[in-house]
Amino acid sequence: MLDPKGNTPMKVYEVTYDNIERLQELTWYPPLHLTEEERLIVESNGTVLVFGRSGCGKTICICNRMDYDWRRSSSDPSFSQLFISRAKKLRNFVKENVEGFI
Repeated sequence: MLDPKGNTPMKVYEVTYDNIERLQELTWYPPLHLTEEERLIVESNGTVLVFGRSGCGKTICICNRMDYDWRRSSSDPSFSQLFISRAKKLRNFVKENVEGFI
C-alpha cells in the first residue's frame, strides 16, 4: 500500500481484539502487518539477501527476520547475531525494534 500523498509505503499494524487495551500502554507497539513477500523473507531458511530502493521495507524485513531468528533460537547458547551498519540512525532503529538485541 502506498501513501496517497506520496510514493511511500504505508505501515499497517496488526491489533487483535485481545490487544486493544494494550494500545493505552506507552511502551507497547503492535506488530507490523507484513506483506506476503516480506513474510517469505522473514520466515525463509538460510541466508537472505534483500535489494530494493529506499523506503521499500528492507529495514522492516531485517528487524523482523532478526526477531524471528532470535525467538526460534534464543534457547540455543551458541546462537548469536551480528548487525552492522555505518548509519547510526539505522543502528538505533534496529536496537529499538529487535527484541533480544544487545
